[in-house]
Amino acid sequence: MDDLRELILDKARERFDRFGYKKTTMDEISRDCRISKKTLYEQFQDKENLFNSLYVRECRMAREAIFARMGEAGDPLDRLVMLLRTAIGYFNEDNFLTRLLRDDYALFTACFTSEHQRLIDNELIAIIAGMINEGKERGAIRDVDEEIVAYAGLKLFQAFSYMRTARFPDGKEDQDYYTGVLVDFIVNAVTSRKAG
Repeated sequence: MDDLRELILDKARERFDRFGYKKTTMDEISRDCRISKKTLYEQFQDKENLFNSLYVRECRMAREAIFARMGEAGDPLDRLVMLLRTAIGYFNEDNFLTRLLRDDYALFTACFTSEHQRLIDNELIAIIAGMINEGKERGAIRDVDEEIVAYAGLKLFQAFSYMRTARFPDGKEDQDYYTGVLVDFIVNAVTSRKAG
C-alpha cells in the first residue's frame, strides 16, 4: 500500500507542478496513476487531503536535502548559522515547493495555516531548539528560552525565504546580503559573538 500511496503522490506532484492546485483534479490524478477513482479515494479522502500529504512529504524531503548539504560543524552555533544559510539557499532555488507556493497565493495561505504546517514547524522548532540547548550547555550560546528563540528564528527564516511577501530595496535583493543580515541578527540575539 505504501508503494501505491507514493505512486499517487509522485503523479500528483507532477500534475500540481505543471498545472497548479486549482486546475488539477482527482480524475486526472487517477488517470495518471492508471488506477480507479475508487482506489484513489481509498488512499486519500479528497484533493486537499492528497495535497496535504504531498506537502508534508515534500517538506520532509526538503529538510533532509538541507541537512545533507550542510556539512559538518562541531560548534552548535556554527551549525545553526549553516542551517540558516543552507536553507535560505535551498528555498531560493527553483524547486517544487517554492514554485507551487509562489504561484498560488490562496494555496500558500492555506498551507501556512494548516495543521500540517504546524506539524512541520514543530519538528523544525525541536531541531533548532536542540541546537540552541547544546550551544547553551557548551557555553557558546547565552541562557535563552530555546523553544521561543527557535520559534522566532524559524519565523524570521520563513520571512526571509519562501514566505517573503515584499521585495527588498534595490541593492538588498542579493541573497548573500539578506542572508548575512539575518545570520548576524540571529547570532547577536543568542550570543555576543559576531557572525562569521
